[in-house]
Amino acid sequence: MSVTEHLELIGGDFCKDSLAATLLPREGQILSAHEMNVLWELFVEIGRCWEDVVHDSANLRSSWLEFVQAKTEHEPTYVAEYSNAVSCVEELIAIYGKQNAFSLLFLRNGIPDGPPLTRLAHAKRYVVDEFIRVHVLASGFKSYGGVNYKGYIAGSRYRTRPTVRT
Repeated sequence: MSVTEHLELIGGDFCKDSLAATLLPREGQILSAHEMNVLWELFVEIGRCWEDVVHDSANLRSSWLEFVQAKTEHEPTYVAEYSNAVSCVEELIAIYGKQNAFSLLFLRNGIPDGPPLTRLAHAKRYVVDEFIRVHVLASGFKSYGGVNYKGYIAGSRYRTRPTVRT
């Protein structure tokens, strides 16, 4: 049994709403500026929680934006998953307050192992976990002593700085 199996699922009615485990259908939607701001806040809070970045992830914003663009402009699109995650985050903040909401979401969410069958589980699996991977790949691993990690996205897309591996 995992630790999360002993916890009650956090959130309110929206977060606990049942869904199929498959990606949510897009239904012609695009992300609003508000949704992008909440998603960026979520990304920043991941770095704060693990204390693995400097300047509140500002140096990772362009990598994060490219990631979100790739996930929303090509099939399968994550637009509906991102929109769902925003609604979950907003409900969690309304219930628990900002600091507690993110801590609970990342560390003590009560989501059982297995396929994501609630809105909160979808947000964790398809958004939070993906954003954590972006943190690691975009430089978060360096705070744990990594210097020449094979997955590190280094340098500049304009080739103004050399990459880590030659």
